[in-house]
Amino acid sequence: MANARCASSVTSSKELHDIFQRLQATDDKICRLLASFVDVLMHQKVPRHGLLRVGSTVEGAALCRWFRSETGAREVELDTMYVIGSIPDTGKHVVESVASKPGFIRLKIENILHAITLEPAVLETGRVEPFLREASNTAYVSSRRIKEIAAKQLHFKDDDGYIKMIVGVLFGASEVRVTPFEEIQGPSAMLNISLSLSSGHLFDVSIDSVPAIKLDYWPANDWKTRQPRYWPAPSIVETIVQNGCHIVPKTSPGGDEDNEWRLSFSLAEKKLAENRNPVQKESYFVAKAIFYAHLKMEIEGQRLPSYAIKTVMMWVCEEQPDSFWEDNNLEDIVGAILEKLEVYLKAGTLPHYFIPEINILETMPGLLIRKSIEKLSEIKKKPRDFMPPYVSAIQAFATTLSEKMEQGLQLVQLFANFVKL
Repeated sequence: MANARCASSVTSSKELHDIFQRLQATDDKICRLLASFVDVLMHQKVPRHGLLRVGSTVEGAALCRWFRSETGAREVELDTMYVIGSIPDTGKHVVESVASKPGFIRLKIENILHAITLEPAVLETGRVEPFLREASNTAYVSSRRIKEIAAKQLHFKDDDGYIKMIVGVLFGASEVRVTPFEEIQGPSAMLNISLSLSSGHLFDVSIDSVPAIKLDYWPANDWKTRQPRYWPAPSIVETIVQNGCHIVPKTSPGGDEDNEWRLSFSLAEKKLAENRNPVQKESYFVAKAIFYAHLKMEIEGQRLPSYAIKTVMMWVCEEQPDSFWEDNNLEDIVGAILEKLEVYLKAGTLPHYFIPEINILETMPGLLIRKSIEKLSEIKKKPRDFMPPYVSAIQAFATTLSEKMEQGLQLVQLFANFVKL
């Protein structure tokens, strides 16, 4: 973890802008190449239409994780959804809210075959019985069972060394270690790939793949009509609402591990990220980098979730007029974003962007909140003074990595096409 104040070499807001403009371009390139890599890797496991890329590798600022430390492995998380079925608007009667737990639901079995469509690979010889669990004399679709079956569908053993081979080619790695989907981590399965690059650097890639069911309707009606709102544009709001959202097998704290699902707005968040203007994208990148450099401390076994800074950014974008982004320099905007985070921390409440009844800070220890407030009180005044001095080293490594990947991906794709034949 970085110290409270860095020996920053950034001397002006313009220099901060120049550094992060270059880093952001490299981030975009690496994320695009990694997306192609995931397509090659998973095409035999999941139908292309069933795999949805979400998270920072599609929303931007994936490399901000590298600001956590000057040394050690650089890492990138690739988040995907394995969409195993859908529920149309006419089937929403099977969706039951969990009392006193906003954002969590159960799926009732009543007329389920008419309300839900599941991918053939998920159904076991067309039988629905394996998915049923009883709770309070009501039959529900078992989120735990769905998670187990989806994980089997995505299970990689790499007995033939295929993954190790294409990863070695893609990254120009001298050593590759692959840890497959041996068990489910939380709601998701994970494939971990650790590399030793020829440059001597360590690099980790993890692929999270969470099974999800698409809701072809919008459950967060208050968000749809919320006013005043400067962002996003009404047409984007309408598109997001029309696209619906997903549910994933995730249990609420102390909840029913067999039957609960959590609403996921990853598809909407992806659309919102695409509709940030260039200043919003850059200021988010800088704020997130500072967040990782100074606010990812571990206290009582917990850290502030990265979802916190993303949520703050969405609230700031909604609440600030165009003039805010046009009239202020980058450092002032980043300072305002961090100040907004400080306000939420002092209140002990950070409302979820789509369902404000959910408090993202609910389970965070009080000591972690207080220490974070102390750091933010300094950082927000002059963010560039807290930019880690190793930012140039991060840029150099990212540039080298993207060049290696661009060369390697062409060979990987050629090989994958040959294997298909």
